[in-house]
Amino acid sequence: MIHVAIVVALSAVLLLLVRRGLIHVDMSFPWLLAILVLGFLSINDGFVSWAAERLGIVYEPIAVVFLTIFVLLGLMTMLLIGYSALRRRQIQMIRYFASLDLANQEREMHDSPD
Repeated sequence: MIHVAIVVALSAVLLLLVRRGLIHVDMSFPWLLAILVLGFLSINDGFVSWAAERLGIVYEPIAVVFLTIFVLLGLMTMLLIGYSALRRRQIQMIRYFASLDLANQEREMHDSPD
């Protein structure tokens, strides 16, 4: 029963973060949903046995751990891609504003009386 309470609590925390705008739904929601589904499925002994059999793992609970690590790596990869895109845009904006500032400085130098 504690397993269900933990998964429900994590779901509530994730929904709260989405509602407050701390997590953007478009990039991370599919992966977070996968973690929640995996959390509910890991409570089912039949799923754990099936996953361990498919992955060729002798100790069944490790199958859920490996699947969770796989999902977390996917989430981290998607977030890293989004972060890299934001970083690229930030560098482009810095270059643009620097060129505008340089143009303004050059214009002021030519317009100022000597």
